[in-house]
Amino acid sequence: MKANPATGQTLIEAIKHEIEGREFYLALAKKVKNPLVRRKLLGLAEDELEHRVTLSRIYWAQTGSEVGNLDDFEVNVNLPDVQNMSLPDLLQLAMDTEKKAAATYMAMAEETEDARSAAFLEYLAEFEEGHYETLAAELAKIRSTPGWEDQGPSD
Repeated sequence: MKANPATGQTLIEAIKHEIEGREFYLALAKKVKNPLVRRKLLGLAEDELEHRVTLSRIYWAQTGSEVGNLDDFEVNVNLPDVQNMSLPDLLQLAMDTEKKAAATYMAMAEETEDARSAAFLEYLAEFEEGHYETLAAELAKIRSTPGWEDQGPSD
């Protein structure tokens, strides 16, 4: 079943969110020296890339048209000034964003009439909750172990 134009626009907004999320995690990964923390952040960036590709497939299934070249997508990436923010503040910002993303995906799942798309959107919501938990664990480690994010060589 084809979605209405509002659903297509919602999917485009979700794709933009995934692009912005990936850029944010890549920028954040450059800030930390600890290779374990960096690897987690790069893994989150990779997840965002996979999500945007899958969302574009859902868009096609729902609307019958292509999203377009995602690399040319006009996205307003308003990254925080990662160089002037503390890592705990950045992680908290990322956690807040992941919570909002999970809620958005659940709302989208409830609105779509396509059962397969709804199932994937629910999966994405759970995935974003997992991102939240990963970030929360990292934030707890940083707060309990001073200098944790700066351990290791810088690339």
